[in-house]
Amino acid sequence: MTRSARPALLALLAALAPFGAGCRKAEPLPTVVAEAAPGPVEPGRIELSDPVVAFVAPNRIDFAVKYRFVQGRPDKSYLCEITFPGTPNVGVKPMASWQLKAEGGVIKDGVILTQPPVDKFSITVSEAVSPQAGFTVCSNAVTGEVK
Repeated sequence: MTRSARPALLALLAALAPFGAGCRKAEPLPTVVAEAAPGPVEPGRIELSDPVVAFVAPNRIDFAVKYRFVQGRPDKSYLCEITFPGTPNVGVKPMASWQLKAEGGVIKDGVILTQPPVDKFSITVSEAVSPQAGFTVCSNAVTGEVK
C-alpha cells in the first residue's frame, strides 16, 4: 500500500467503525412448537327442525331452519345444503364453527333458482374437519313444500 493511500484507508475505517461496533452474529431464535388441540373423537350430530322455505321473487327462495347439536359441538367446517327434488336447483351455505352455537339457533339464507318452478325441498347439514377433506352429512333431512 502506498503512503498516499494509507490516510484515505484510515479515514474510511474510522468512518465505518461506528457501524461495525457492537454488531455480532445474531443468536438463533428459540423454536416454539404449537400443539394442536386434540380433535373430536367422534363426528358431530345436528338435529334440524321447523324449516320455512318461501318464494320472495319468481326465481328466489329464502329459507330458515332451526338446528341443535345433539352430539359434539361446533368445531369443524359446515355446509347447509338445500335441494329441490326433480330439479337441478341447489343452494349451499358454507359456515365456520364460530357461526354456530352448540345450544342451537337458526340457519338462514337465500337461493336464486336457475330453473324454476320448484315445489318441494330437502335441507341437510354436512361437516368436515377441513373443506378440502370432503364433507359428510351429519344431520337429519328436513323436507316439505315451498310456500
